[in-house]
Amino acid sequence: MSPRRFLSICLPPAAPVDLTRLALWCQCFSPLTAPDPPDGLLLDVSGCAHLFGGEAGLLARLAARFPGARLAVADTALAAWGLARYAAPGATDISPLPLAALRLPERTITRLRRVGVRHIEALMRLPRAELTAGYGPEPLRQLARALGQAPEPLNFVREPPDWCETEPYAEPIFAPAQLQAALARLGAKLCARLEDGGLGATALAARFYRIDRQRPEILLGFAAACRDEHQISKLLNEKLASIDPGFGVEAISLEALTTEPMQPEQCGSRTDDFSVPLNTLLNRLGPTKIWRMVPHASYIPEYAVRRAKINAAPVTWPRPPHPRPLRLLPRPDAITAIAPVPDDPPVFFTWRGQGHRIAHATGPERIARDWWCHPHDNTRPEAGKIRDYYAVEDTQGARFWLFRAGLHPARWYVHGFFG
Repeated sequence: MSPRRFLSICLPPAAPVDLTRLALWCQCFSPLTAPDPPDGLLLDVSGCAHLFGGEAGLLARLAARFPGARLAVADTALAAWGLARYAAPGATDISPLPLAALRLPERTITRLRRVGVRHIEALMRLPRAELTAGYGPEPLRQLARALGQAPEPLNFVREPPDWCETEPYAEPIFAPAQLQAALARLGAKLCARLEDGGLGATALAARFYRIDRQRPEILLGFAAACRDEHQISKLLNEKLASIDPGFGVEAISLEALTTEPMQPEQCGSRTDDFSVPLNTLLNRLGPTKIWRMVPHASYIPEYAVRRAKINAAPVTWPRPPHPRPLRLLPRPDAITAIAPVPDDPPVFFTWRGQGHRIAHATGPERIARDWWCHPHDNTRPEAGKIRDYYAVEDTQGARFWLFRAGLHPARWYVHGFFG
C-alpha cells in the first residue's frame, strides 16, 4: 500500500473567496479535497499524482491555476500545511520550521520561546514527559500529527448530489405516448429523491437524446419549490409537442437545475396553494411575462418599485408617508390645469380632451428628485425638478393624483388614480 500524500495550497491575500466551491473544483485532481480556512485548500493526492505527470506536474498545474499561491506536498496534512506557509518552495523537511507551522496556539508558542524553543527541531529534542507536564498535551499531539505518528481528523467535502434521473432505451422510441410515459416515470423517481432530501425543484430540464446526436430539451420554471410529480408531468406534456423525436430517442433525462428546501406537508391539512396556477401560467407565457413588484429605495413614485422574479422572497413594503393611488401610470401624463394661485391645487383640468371640475383637493405633498443618484445638470435648475402632489376629486366622484412640476412656469400632470 502506497503511503498517503497530502497537498496544501495557501492562497495569496486577495478578495474573499468561497473555499468550499474551490475545494469542489479541485476534485478534478483528487476525489478528496477540503477547505482549509482561512486561506487554504487541502488535497489528498495519494495515488493521483501519476495522472498529472507526478507530483511535480501536479504542482505545476495547480500553480498555473492559482497564481501567487504557495504549495507543498508531504506525508501528513499538517506537515503539508506548515511547508506551504513557512518553508521555501520545494522543501520537504519540517524540522527547521517555526513552531507556528504546527498550528499551535499563540500562547503556547510564546511560552516555548521564553525557554529558547523557537523551531520544530528544538521541540523534537525535548523529553516527551516534561513537554506534556509543562505545556499541556497540545504541542506533543501536533508534533505527532505532523510526523504521522497520530491520526489527524480531516473533513473532506462531498460533491453535491446530482438531482438527475436518466432512462436509456435498447430500441429508440418516438411515439408521443412512449415519451409521455417515460417522463412520468422519470418525474416520479426524481420527486421521490427530492422528497427524501427535503428539497423541491425551482427549475427543471427534460433532455431528449436522439440517435442523430441532437438534444432537444424542455425547460420548466416554478413559482415555488415543487416536487409534485403529477403537476410536473402535466407541464412537461404541454410542451412535449414542441419536441421533434426525429428517427428516435435513445435516452431521456430529467434534471432539477435548481432546488430549494421544502417543508414536508402535514397529512389532513389543507392550505391554499397559489403556486399551481402560477406554475401553469409561468410555463405557458414564459418567465418574462409574469413578475412580482418589490419596493425600491427611491422617492420618485414611478421608481419606487421594480420587477422581480415570481419566486423571489417576500419583501415587507414600507408604509408611505401619505396615501398612494391604487393605479399608477407608467409615465405621468401631461394635462392642462387652472389654479387661482400658483401654490394652490387646481380647480379645473383637462385630460385627454375631457374636462374635470374639482370638488375636493388635499395637498400638496412635495417630492424632490433624489439628486444624490444623478449627475448635476447645470442647464436645468433643481427647482424645476420639484413635484407638488395633490389628491383631487372631481364633481363626478373620480379621484386623481395630480402634481405640479417646477415653480415658474408650472407644468401639470396626472400620475395615478385612487378609485
